[in-house]
Amino acid sequence: MKKTKAKEVTYPEYQDNHAMVQRVEEGLPVMEVVQFGKQAGFSTEELAKLIQIPARTYARRVAGKARLKVHEGERAARLMRLFDRAREVFGTDENTRGWFNAKILALGWKTPLEYAQTEPGAREVENVIGRIEHGVFS
Repeated sequence: MKKTKAKEVTYPEYQDNHAMVQRVEEGLPVMEVVQFGKQAGFSTEELAKLIQIPARTYARRVAGKARLKVHEGERAARLMRLFDRAREVFGTDENTRGWFNAKILALGWKTPLEYAQTEPGAREVENVIGRIEHGVFS
């Protein structure tokens, strides 16, 4: 019997800033973040840490199927945007996770996940992804 791999879904709306503005302002549904985390292979604890929400608060939001506050939604959207963009270059969720957890010289030997905790850091991670995509490794 042949094993079938789950289809890796991309979310082009994460790259559409105009669409994301309204969604974040309205409160990004936490269940969308949960779905993203399952597909991308992030644990609940990792997601809470990455979007900088105490684990218990995140768990309550998930249990209540709540919406994220604007600042939380911005961080979640940033993570999803970066992951989706990197997957375009690395091809699979597994390869993308591996890259996100590798210490990168261009990021001062930090992992892309560590570096992307701020918007300027996320922009630099995007720059590195672009350089990799175009074969420029400076």
